[in-house]
Formats: sequence, structure tokens, C-alpha cells
Amino acid sequence: MRRELAVAIVLGISGVHGALAQTKFTPATGPACKDESTDELGLWTCPGPAGYVVRFADEGNIVSVTIAPRRGVEKVSGPTAQWRGAGKSFGEKVQWIMRAGVPRAAVIRTWRRVDEDEKELQELSVFAISGANACLVGSVDVHADKANDAALARAQQAANAGCPQK
Repeated sequence: MRRELAVAIVLGISGVHGALAQTKFTPATGPACKDESTDELGLWTCPGPAGYVVRFADEGNIVSVTIAPRRGVEKVSGPTAQWRGAGKSFGEKVQWIMRAGVPRAAVIRTWRRVDEDEKELQELSVFAISGANACLVGSVDVHADKANDAALARAQQAANAGCPQK
């Protein structure tokens, strides 16, 4: 009985470690990204792992992110998330949470405007990915205590839960 318990604990710890270790970082800007911008619209698509991409759009006041498989990003009916942009609007990289080699969640640093006073808020936005669908599941204020750890924990939950059913 003791040996079975010890084996179960070791497997549990290694399972948690394995889940936490399955993260990848990809650029959210730069030469690896395909720039399709016009004078009126900033639009670029950056590659992620396992055939996924992130499309960033910046219309000036409104910005958006679309997360999808590369072959399906053109067919997506709307962005994964959209908000009133502020500051840089998007961070320099995307953190992907992987399960069995497939992206199941992502974290992106974002800037947005809130309230009537136009306050600028910098956050770590957390997205769940369920196959061809992705959704914004939450965000963490970057000024919160241990914000990176909190965002990663939320992303791990999102990777396990996926997007809510419609």
C-alpha cells in the first residue's frame, strides 16, 4: 500500500510538472510575422506552434486578436477578442500552453482604455483554445502581486477547461 501511494505521488508530481513545462513563446511582432497593414489598419499575423497563428489588428481606437489554426484564420467569423486599445496595444510575445503538442491556451500582454476617464490598463490577457475556436477567459493586471504566476495559473486552468459551450 505504501509503495502504491508513493508511486501515485511521484506520478502526480511529474504530471503537474509536465503540464507546467509545456509552454512555448513565440514573437508577436517582427520578421517572422506577415505584415498586411494598410494606411488605415495595422494588420499582422504571427506564427505559433503546431500550425496555429495569432492575427493582430490595430485600427487606432479599436484593436483585436484572433487565434486560430493557420488554415482557418481567414474563415473565422470575428476576432477572438476586441477592445479599445491604448499604449502599445500588444506585447512582444505570446506564451502558449500546450497539451499533447497542441496549443490549448495563450497569454498576451495587452493595453486597453477603460472607463470614461480614459484610464490606461496594462494586462496579461488569457485565452482558451478549443481546436479552431478560441476565447478570452480572463486577464490579470500586470501591477498585481505575482501577475505572471497568476496569469500562468489561469492559463493552465483554461487549457484544461477550454472555451465555454455556446
